[in-house]
Amino acid sequence: MMEKTWKSWTFARRWVITLVSWSWSLCRISLLALILTFHLYGGFLLLFLILASVAGILYKFQDVLLYFPEQPPSSRLYIPLPTGIPYENLFIKTKDGIRLNLILLRYTGDNAPYAPTIIYFHGNAGNIGHRIQNALLMMVNLKVNLLLVDYRGYGRSEGEPSEQGLYLDSEAVLDYVMTRPDLDKTKVILFGRSLGGAVAVHLASEIPHRIFAIMVENTFLSIPHMASTLFSFFPMRYLPLWCYKNKFLSYSKILQCRMPSLFISGLSDQLIPPVMMKQLYELSTSRTKRLAIFPDGTHNDTWQCQGYFAALEQFIKELLKNHSHEEIKTSSNVTII
Repeated sequence: MMEKTWKSWTFARRWVITLVSWSWSLCRISLLALILTFHLYGGFLLLFLILASVAGILYKFQDVLLYFPEQPPSSRLYIPLPTGIPYENLFIKTKDGIRLNLILLRYTGDNAPYAPTIIYFHGNAGNIGHRIQNALLMMVNLKVNLLLVDYRGYGRSEGEPSEQGLYLDSEAVLDYVMTRPDLDKTKVILFGRSLGGAVAVHLASEIPHRIFAIMVENTFLSIPHMASTLFSFFPMRYLPLWCYKNKFLSYSKILQCRMPSLFISGLSDQLIPPVMMKQLYELSTSRTKRLAIFPDGTHNDTWQCQGYFAALEQFIKELLKNHSHEEIKTSSNVTII
């Protein structure tokens, strides 16, 4: 019954989106004619159509400003893969039928069966292959499994990126981890950089009971906050939320993330103001939260700063120590008859 309702809702949603997109496309094509006709004859209907077409163009253009799956130009054609180590190149499907590409890097050292698994949500450009070097260093230094995901419309994944689409992608990846008998389901950690941080925060807020911890790096409060920062010469802060096609409201969703949280901030980030990371940290309701600051860290290269992996390792070690204590405490409370 739930599956039938989901399919009906999905069909209705796609139909509405298609109708609106067709209407906006028609208005965009005829925009010049509408402007000339309005100039000659005037009329409220023509003015409304002009405003609607301009609004539609700007609304659709938001995706162009946020998602860069084709940068660098070969990102949709060539995905670098690991060499010299075992890995799995995987494909899974989301609830709405989109096929996603994943790369799983398995930790094979001591206590490998009990190693945490980090789901890696990358930024708004490139593909998972561009994060292999970073992921390998994570795996070695943190002694974890790494699962990298290309969102819809990125790398070899199907579809087109959108906010709701990325949320469905993150849920599908987590569901996949839960089906793997060789991965410890009690130690799933979400990592997100930039746009990926917003995806991680959303997933953690929606399914907190499945998440061991979250780590977010150089991410933002929300897209409206970023718009106000990047386009400060326009009164963006006064625009209502419905004007934004993509919102990613991390500042409100972080309130629901009570699991252990690490906030990683590069103070030399020229794209996302570092103050947003501090504000997310302050908004967090987690009882175990840490803020790791790297003065020389830039937006994409904070992971290359000295002490970066040591900070992540310390955070994870603390979590595992507390996790072990909780298991011992639970076992001691069991009465054997």
